[in-house]
Amino acid sequence: MHANAFKDPVFQALWALGEKATKGKTKNHCAGCHSPIGTVTDSITFDPNKGEHGEFQAPGVAAKGVSCDVCHTISATNILKTKTLEHGNSSFEMHPGPIKRATLKNSNSPFHATEYSELHNSSKFCANCHNIFHPDNDFPIERTYDEWKYSIYAQNDIQCMDCHMVPVEMAIKVADTLTRPHKIKDIDLSGVAAIGGPVRSLIHDHGFVGGNAVISKALGGNESINYTESIKRLQNVASLELEVSARGRGLHNVMVKVNNDRAGHNLPTSLTEVRQVWLEVVAIDDQGRELLRSGTLDEKTNDLPKNTTIFNVTAVDKNGKHTEFPWEITRFTTTNTIPPRGYKKVNYAFTLFSDSHNVSIKATLHYRSFSQHLADFLLGKGKVKVPDIEMVTLEKQYPVKNQQVIDNHSTDNSH
Repeated sequence: MHANAFKDPVFQALWALGEKATKGKTKNHCAGCHSPIGTVTDSITFDPNKGEHGEFQAPGVAAKGVSCDVCHTISATNILKTKTLEHGNSSFEMHPGPIKRATLKNSNSPFHATEYSELHNSSKFCANCHNIFHPDNDFPIERTYDEWKYSIYAQNDIQCMDCHMVPVEMAIKVADTLTRPHKIKDIDLSGVAAIGGPVRSLIHDHGFVGGNAVISKALGGNESINYTESIKRLQNVASLELEVSARGRGLHNVMVKVNNDRAGHNLPTSLTEVRQVWLEVVAIDDQGRELLRSGTLDEKTNDLPKNTTIFNVTAVDKNGKHTEFPWEITRFTTTNTIPPRGYKKVNYAFTLFSDSHNVSIKATLHYRSFSQHLADFLLGKGKVKVPDIEMVTLEKQYPVKNQQVIDNHSTDNSH
């Protein structure tokens, strides 16, 4: 996704709207992470008349977003020079030139000089762009790094790249065992870093795949590989538990527990005011009567019904009005994301009929990068149908006796 950081159409649309709304304040603030080369060369231009809302353009390598040279010319962080004294808002120092930096101590390239960098083996490297503060009011809009920093993963020295620069199968092992990849011997990640190079025991994947599957698919081409990888990651990160309890006269409570098993940050993370991780819960008795339905997408609008349980945050502007625009955010009024190795419990209710003999309860955890109405606003009505990714599903048949469920607990064992 780093290669798409500049051309991502959703980002471009939001960026253009912000540029107009703030009279030019978002250009370098956003480009610092989405096109560092364009920022330091001052080569990014804005055309307010292109596209739905305007379009930013950059020449050559500057349009390639976070390219190879961006990361491998970074030499330090400038945390002590930031307004908040925190990592974030592109708080890195670049030294363009013949020296390329990375984690190999004995590398030798015929094309450029090399230098070992301890920073490239640390989550502090990623923190420079995966913590974002509002440039005027300093409110923390994105806290992916901090979510990791205070987690059990950080306590066990598991770094961002230990999950995001290895295949899904290794990321699962890392999360389950809290062991860094180079110490896990039953998955072979050996290979060569470049043509003609020596065989090394651990070669890092540079796809940097996360959950943003929408853009991967929308861009097409080779990005379909990243789309498939995104799905695999999303479908191996969480688990569900169900518990049903009778309240009398056929009334029952359904508790759904959502566990963040394998994400080293909150679920979801990043722009959590637009991310959508939600529960769909449906209960149907043996005669096909629907007793409960919550969180089912509208077939016509592809949007969620009101009162759906969504794991995200609610952001407001200076007037306390709900907003999905980062430049308007002054605070979050609700925070309902799930921390690493944490969980959330959600309660529902249904009433059995007197002649119900069995009830089927199905809970599904879904993911979308953003809502359909936001996609329509940013990209144009009907330009893209935001895909719904089913992360995990748990379905259980419960026998009923005298209007009361028996055998009332179920756990997802798919992981």
